[in-house]
Amino acid sequence: MTEPRSIFCVGTVLILTLLPGRVLYAGAPAVPEEYESTGGQSLAFGGSVATGLGGASAIRANPALMALEKEYSINGAYHWPTAGRDFYQVGVVDGKTSPIAAGFTYTGAQDNYQGLASNARSPDPAAKGPDVVGLSKDSPVIRRAGLALAIPLGKVYLGAGGSFVEARPPTEALMEDSNATIKGFTMGFGLAGHLTEALRIGFSAENLANKKVQYAAPTFYRAGASYFMGSIASIHLDYRRREAVAIYEGRAASFTLEGDGGAKANALSEENFLNASASIKIYDLLRVIVATGQARSAEQSATRLAGGLALVNQSFNFTYQALKPDLATDSVHHALSLGLNIML
Repeated sequence: MTEPRSIFCVGTVLILTLLPGRVLYAGAPAVPEEYESTGGQSLAFGGSVATGLGGASAIRANPALMALEKEYSINGAYHWPTAGRDFYQVGVVDGKTSPIAAGFTYTGAQDNYQGLASNARSPDPAAKGPDVVGLSKDSPVIRRAGLALAIPLGKVYLGAGGSFVEARPPTEALMEDSNATIKGFTMGFGLAGHLTEALRIGFSAENLANKKVQYAAPTFYRAGASYFMGSIASIHLDYRRREAVAIYEGRAASFTLEGDGGAKANALSEENFLNASASIKIYDLLRVIVATGQARSAEQSATRLAGGLALVNQSFNFTYQALKPDLATDSVHHALSLGLNIML
């Protein structure tokens, strides 16, 4: 196994690579980053973990994992995305007081929605002329709440849940004087199991039955495998498929206040994302997380890089996380998360 000092150096270089400041709207992901941020430490793992993380992240990413880890945990995270408003996420998971594990998660933002169109200076510093109108990647979601349940069945774990989404209408460009919102519910499920004591596999679906709020809650399918080397390290391989969102990925489309209206999202290609990540224990409390992946659709592709530094013990974890959605740009999504394990 690689010496801990060498691993620490590699992890430190990765984090320093991710530290440059963000550039608004330039190089932002295809859809708002809040859409795929599942909470907890998931950003450091590349934003897509179907088998590697329990706790708050599991409520959306794979609810079956809540039944796998027998703990009562509370987690909060604050995000500074590459574009749009800062947002926060809180989650509570109880897998300890009952045979059926339960979890609740909430995502919100304090600032007002910036609208679909935003005035943004050209990213080229040599460009002359007035500000141009660009496509904002600010999330239209006012609040997103999810509730999930999970149950163990031998070496297999099953989970299911639903989400409530309230968002500003996708056609609104200037929202300051408008109180219009769209509300809707979606469903999801997940399963996970052990092939061996160290090897775990899983599959999940998020935001099914999302027709009314598809533009704010696209469907995600996730599948993955994780290999755990005790408490020393873990390795994860994940695949994620995301439904296309016409208001951000379509061209010259017309929209209505519900669903995608005249914009046919199914005429666009889904985004496919393959991600590899690892968590390595350096000292008693310190872990380094590294991840890299490739997001690709017919319209565009991007290589991602992510990582984090975490302080972890039995009662808490505190993590700095960063994700560069595209290595071709300097834009970086930063987050801090704090998790508490309640001893009952």
